[in-house]
Amino acid sequence: MKKRIIFLVIVVVVFSLVFISGGKKEKKAPVEKPVEKTVETVAPSAEHSNLDEFTYIQRAGTKTDLTEYYAEYEVDSRSVITAMGGVVSVDGLPDKLPTPNEKYTIGLALYYTVDEVGAFVLEGTEKAAQEMGIKLLVNDANYTQSTQDQAIEQWILQGVDGVIFYPADFNACKPILEKLKEAGIPVMAGNPPLIGEVNSVMTIDNVEIGRKSADFIVDSLKAKGKVEGTVVFQTLPFLHPNAETREAGFREVLGKHPGIKIIELTGISPEDHYTALEGAMQANPDMVAAWGLYSSAVIGMSNARKAAKRDDIILVGVDNDRPILAGIYKGEITGSVGYNAYNHAYWTLSNIVNILNGAEVPGQIIGPIEVIEKHNVSDLFEMYYGGRTLADYMAGK
Repeated sequence: MKKRIIFLVIVVVVFSLVFISGGKKEKKAPVEKPVEKTVETVAPSAEHSNLDEFTYIQRAGTKTDLTEYYAEYEVDSRSVITAMGGVVSVDGLPDKLPTPNEKYTIGLALYYTVDEVGAFVLEGTEKAAQEMGIKLLVNDANYTQSTQDQAIEQWILQGVDGVIFYPADFNACKPILEKLKEAGIPVMAGNPPLIGEVNSVMTIDNVEIGRKSADFIVDSLKAKGKVEGTVVFQTLPFLHPNAETREAGFREVLGKHPGIKIIELTGISPEDHYTALEGAMQANPDMVAAWGLYSSAVIGMSNARKAAKRDDIILVGVDNDRPILAGIYKGEITGSVGYNAYNHAYWTLSNIVNILNGAEVPGQIIGPIEVIEKHNVSDLFEMYYGGRTLADYMAGK
């Protein structure tokens, strides 16, 4: 298993280095004639369709700088966001959608659609596109940056109006973003790249996700009488900005409790995380809680906890995949922190259409997160899954 993980990490590192060096080589190539007029240089000529739904965290007219934000959590970021509409938060789905000034064709470049988050971003964007009369082109990169690059290069040749971008590789996407910029095609990022330039980004507060996860554990331990013992968390064996920032928030909260010993484990598949927690439970009989930073970790840990009959261990996760929500309802998972993938779908498409319509847009839109517990899991299931019910899912319907 270790060999498999080490091999994957090596592949990821080599893959990133190849594309980063490719970006440097492009600087030596003949410079193409600059585009005389791009979306970034056009003065706003319309009001954003959702202006009254924004809560401003940073005022309009200021630059959004994620580089400083990531540096605080020791994540190297050299990304640039060009929109000057400030930083805003939103409470949920848009109340209204923009009317396109013309028939736009927009490319949706997804990292992966096999997991439930990616699948629901795709489904939600398709629904939003249908409602707005947008022609949507879709590519699933399957976590392969070269696949994503090839699709976007074709879209550039086809004259696509805009691109919604979820990087397959956060550190290897600069060359394709440069090509989009040279073609004058605006980019709305559903996940902020760590390198390259985009117009605007949609995010969730991953540091706060880590904090809320840790708060959940602390409150649960207080209810049991004392906040002490071993707490295990499981993350990825390679750099992912969402994982790094979630971990930072988690450690920030638990670091205030000297009786807590934190152990970090890594894995990729649910099977990896099952095996890791199984060994950790045997090695640490005083384990009082465990946390999974993303869905595969939570699902694997839940199965290991159940097999070991250790329902005394508080298990908290991140994400709201259907097996996680069912596990919360059945008591196999204590709780999770989730977010609605439809928010990303609708807001990213709304924002790119506003850009194309000539409106000033926020540099960053921050979506809401929810703490999921047994008392609210059924209601949140319906919100996350478009009116479908948890009862029907658990009945196999």
